[in-house]
Amino acid sequence: MKLSRRTKSILVILGGLAVIVLTWNGLGQHYPQINEWLYLPERLYRTLRTLMGSDPVSSSLPPENLPWQLTLVKIVVTLALLAGMYRIAQKLFVEYYTQFRLLFRRNQILVIGINQKGQALLGDLKRTHDTTGVAIELDADHSNAGALRREGHLVYFGDGTQSAVLQDAGIRSARFMICFLDKEQTTINVVRALHQITQKHPEKYQVRCFLHIGNAKVSAMLQQSDYFEDEKKNGIDLRFFNHHQMIARQFFARIPYDYAQQMRDPDAAFRLVVFGSGETAKALLVQALQVMHTINPASPDIIVCGADAELAGRQLAAEYPGAAMVASIKYMTFDGAYDHILNEFVIDPPAHLVPVVIVAFDDDSANLKLSLEILHATPAAAFRVYALNYHNDGLNALLKSRQRRLNRLTFFGSLESVCQVELITQERLDMTARSIHEDYLQQLAPQQGSVSESDAYKQSWDRLNEQAKDANRAQADHIAYKLAMCGKLVETQEQDAGVQEALSFTAEEVEMLAQVEHTRWMAQRYLAGWRYGAQRDDQRRLHPSLVDWVMLPEAEKQKDRDVVLRIPHLARRNGNKPSV
Repeated sequence: MKLSRRTKSILVILGGLAVIVLTWNGLGQHYPQINEWLYLPERLYRTLRTLMGSDPVSSSLPPENLPWQLTLVKIVVTLALLAGMYRIAQKLFVEYYTQFRLLFRRNQILVIGINQKGQALLGDLKRTHDTTGVAIELDADHSNAGALRREGHLVYFGDGTQSAVLQDAGIRSARFMICFLDKEQTTINVVRALHQITQKHPEKYQVRCFLHIGNAKVSAMLQQSDYFEDEKKNGIDLRFFNHHQMIARQFFARIPYDYAQQMRDPDAAFRLVVFGSGETAKALLVQALQVMHTINPASPDIIVCGADAELAGRQLAAEYPGAAMVASIKYMTFDGAYDHILNEFVIDPPAHLVPVVIVAFDDDSANLKLSLEILHATPAAAFRVYALNYHNDGLNALLKSRQRRLNRLTFFGSLESVCQVELITQERLDMTARSIHEDYLQQLAPQQGSVSESDAYKQSWDRLNEQAKDANRAQADHIAYKLAMCGKLVETQEQDAGVQEALSFTAEEVEMLAQVEHTRWMAQRYLAGWRYGAQRDDQRRLHPSLVDWVMLPEAEKQKDRDVVLRIPHLARRNGNKPSV
């Protein structure tokens, strides 16, 4: 019979404890006088020697009148042996001890890998949630293992792509598991291991598994698909995330705070000048199309500058055919010369135009270089420059500590800020999104002339499909923008119950924000592949409400007004703060 690693661990620990107990009691019977306190050092000394393979009764006990100097030496030697045994046990028995501790862990959080991302996730778990996690690492000599253990985390060495290792690490009793790895093939192998577990042990698990996929569009499609319904029915809920999308959501969650004054201007139009055409730049572009909707329908105006800008434009059009219906997007080839771009789109802008410069190449050094060059070339300008700083090291880290002096330069997207458990699991965001959906269900009573929602949107939150959940999350993301547009957004540290209780909208504000909400809703639908159709057809993604506000039936307008009127209630329940 082949024993599992967990069984072996238990047997080794129990065997070691049995040797200690038997030796301790046996010495007491063989040498009755050793039970006295005077011989305690001798008893400890012989017990330790037994664990090291020595005969505990190979010599007689020392005389009672042994000189104190020799007793002191024996105590020191015993302590040295204890220290040595501890070091040896750390190396030889740490795996068995970890397995033993895992037997008593419940509702734990599993993290695959202790690379920079895994270490940052576990650090956030300890710092933000005041709890520890369980890490699975293939490399038994990984340099991060010791530091993580000192913080209280358990590090279990094994191949996380093997179903037996996941089971030994305690996936059955886990609250959720996060797999944030550099190699996507390893993530795919983890999915295979999870599939094997559900095949062997159906309906015995209840755990959410968050898996990173490098391509944002693929991640979104997998998240919204039903490809893994069998695993979900058997208790393992596979969820996919993408760090480029997380950077983008986190970035645009701060924009209404940075531009709260400008958003109050009904004529203000935001122009985003994005340098870069990689995955992060594309994620920023898509998120801007989702949320950068203000009172002026001309916002946002987007210019993308990169070496492969035209190719990036064709790729975006292929992935999001409806993007052209949402905003004006211009692609410009960037070869390092930025003067003409700044002069045409940023410097001395027309009245009410708010330029926002975002430098988001894949290389942190290139982002820093271009950002500093732009700041140096425009000392008298007022526009802000946002620089992607993923690794947060070297000169970037040094300058970040001087942020006050570089008041126009803001770093974003660091690995530490992305590796947050909340940002991956979306638990706090889902509180707001769930509240939005629950309020919507309560007000879903049929109205004359309204376009009824499909059954897919009438389900409870737990039964709601992922695409419908994303629609509620997108609405939650935009709450801060709506509050900023009417001057009711406050910083998190300034919030108190009085501020939230006093939140309300005038009739004019409700009407204005309802129009903005309709624009945002249309953008979200266009990006999801919907088009206008006289009759609603969910299979073909046709919707009759994809028209301008003036053409919208009154019953449909009231839905947008209801969205606005529910915001004070949501703010009181979940807090008037960024969703990420």
